[in-house]
Amino acid sequence: MKFWLSPAFCDTAHFTGLARAAEEYGFEGIAIPDHLFHPVELSSPYPYTPDGSRYWSKDTHWPEPWVAIAAMAAVTTRLRFTTNIYVAPARDLLTVANQLATAAYLSQGSADGHHRVALGVGPGWSKDEFTATGQAFAKRGARLDEMLAALRRLWTGEVVEIAGPNYTLPPCSITPTPNDPIPVYVGGISDIAIRRAANNDGWIGIYHTVEETHSIMDRIHAAREKAGTLDRPFRAMLAVLAEPAPELCEQLEQWGVTDLLGAPWMTNIKAMTAPGPSLAEMVEAVEGFAERYIK
Repeated sequence: MKFWLSPAFCDTAHFTGLARAAEEYGFEGIAIPDHLFHPVELSSPYPYTPDGSRYWSKDTHWPEPWVAIAAMAAVTTRLRFTTNIYVAPARDLLTVANQLATAAYLSQGSADGHHRVALGVGPGWSKDEFTATGQAFAKRGARLDEMLAALRRLWTGEVVEIAGPNYTLPPCSITPTPNDPIPVYVGGISDIAIRRAANNDGWIGIYHTVEETHSIMDRIHAAREKAGTLDRPFRAMLAVLAEPAPELCEQLEQWGVTDLLGAPWMTNIKAMTAPGPSLAEMVEAVEGFAERYIK
């Protein structure tokens, strides 16, 4: 089992120090959350609370993920990075293509010579973000599928022409591009999200009980079997609401979970208020977690 850190709701100034500690203590990577801004009023409800309200304040940091990832990659050599999750269809195609390609290119040069960046992506839930960036909120799932296909072509560095119902580009190319394909992990637990993950490189979740995890992994396996992708490498990453003891990790691995997300410094997600814990507190918690669970 591989372990990842999730610094959601923490001070962005601590990210590079946290990355150094994560690498030192044997973590696999860091997953960065994504929101563009703080609407005073929401046009669409937050899907993970009973009343649709947010449990963070306007002082909570939501840094630009690829800037943060590039900074952390610059102070580490092995650590991997992804987003959980990046709302790609709230941006235009070329901005997403160039930011991801640049972050992946800059993260090359680790011991195995490969880049360390993956895209954790979803269609998003906040209509306000799409309205503010001038992107269509309707049919955002279909737009995401079309965008992912276009991104994979653009990331080759070859001259491509895009002519779809939502994205159109004349013959063009982008540089720099990474040596290896950028993995795509899909977020969400809807049937559509599970099918989309099965056709890409992995699935990335949030906090789930052990029972929920078992059910989700069964659905992912069935979707991959139907899609004919069981023979491909596949990452399944989430946070499980239970102690990651060896026996549980073994069971999770049998179900297909490959990576566990966590925030050892966080005792209650709803109690996280800006500016959050100090870097020293975060590093102490990371060290303690590694001593207990990372071999």
